[in-house]
Amino acid sequence: MTDIRVCFVSSYPPNRARLSEYAEALVSELAKRNLISKIYVIADVAKGISRNTVSGKIEVRRVWKPDNLPSILGILWQIWKLNPDLVHFNVHFQSFGRTRIANFTGLSLAFLSQLLGKKSLMTIHNFGEKVDIAKCQIKPSPVTKAGIILATKIISMTSCVSVTVKSYIDYLTKKYSAKKVVYVPHGVWNNPIKSLTLYNGNPNRTILILGHMGPYKGLQVLLDAFNALVKDRADIRLIVAGGDHPNFPGFLDVFKQNCTSNIKFTGYIEKDELPKFFEEASVVVLPYLTSTGTSGVFHLACGYEKPIIASDLPEMRELVNEGASLLLVPPGNPKKLSDAIQHVLDNPEEAYEIVKRNQVFTRERTWDKVAEMFEMVYRDLKVNNIADIGS
Repeated sequence: MTDIRVCFVSSYPPNRARLSEYAEALVSELAKRNLISKIYVIADVAKGISRNTVSGKIEVRRVWKPDNLPSILGILWQIWKLNPDLVHFNVHFQSFGRTRIANFTGLSLAFLSQLLGKKSLMTIHNFGEKVDIAKCQIKPSPVTKAGIILATKIISMTSCVSVTVKSYIDYLTKKYSAKKVVYVPHGVWNNPIKSLTLYNGNPNRTILILGHMGPYKGLQVLLDAFNALVKDRADIRLIVAGGDHPNFPGFLDVFKQNCTSNIKFTGYIEKDELPKFFEEASVVVLPYLTSTGTSGVFHLACGYEKPIIASDLPEMRELVNEGASLLLVPPGNPKKLSDAIQHVLDNPEEAYEIVKRNQVFTRERTWDKVAEMFEMVYRDLKVNNIADIGS
């Protein structure tokens, strides 16, 4: 069989959020796969970086800008020029910016590339109908709802769609008649630290919330829970690790103005700095108000072997049903969240059981195994021509 040349369309580091961290982890492992000879990353423009950078099999081409329609359409021109064996889109419903037209156009690219005769795979991390968009500060107008339905229908017409939440298979096949949907789980980062400080008598009691912060992440709920906790115990502190989500610039400003000495805002955490923050953490909290797909932070915390408390949302419950371990609390409920945090801090043996179960759960979800799964999808796309329109 001939080698496979791939165009991989995604946001990409040093840009942040919009699945860039997922893309970097996956692409680096895909480049190690024997069947893959070349990966062209069709990425968003980054400041201070020339248009193309090459490292081994990986060539990064900075082509598109969020909310810039001509540049987003320019992705198709790059695909046409490079003439890959297949195109892999790594997206969610707001990957291409804040505007409806930019995201609708971006989500249509996989189908449009098929019209150009290119085999396409779309990894879609969430769906607008599955998200409480009002909690993301998106007005649920009739136009927006109609656009979400139409975009989902176009996604379902991509010859192969991969999802990171297993129940999304039924959603796409039954409601939208998608012909081929495959489940490839989110990858787990390997743990570079092996000291579980919570269980080694460390007197620190540190709560960690991590990610690109926006209105649906539930930061205010966590702050309310934390303020209730510190009234009874002075041994805890909170680390807010992450900057504003690019779709919500300035989101953290008001929180920073009102923070106390036992709350630390770190800004964006670079990859090589993550171990020290996880090593300090006693528990990782995901107080999301609505789900936007499976949680990359959950998988990161699993890799760093930390107990996790999360909002009881469908995608989180699905992880539990698949064997993951986390303490679930009602979303938007500071009292239940503070009780859960106190329970984890006061019961280290139980917290350790959460960690041990997640070690088993994540064993088959490391990035190298995820890349192997995608390599098989690529092979089937190329050999069996499953990306032909109407197949």
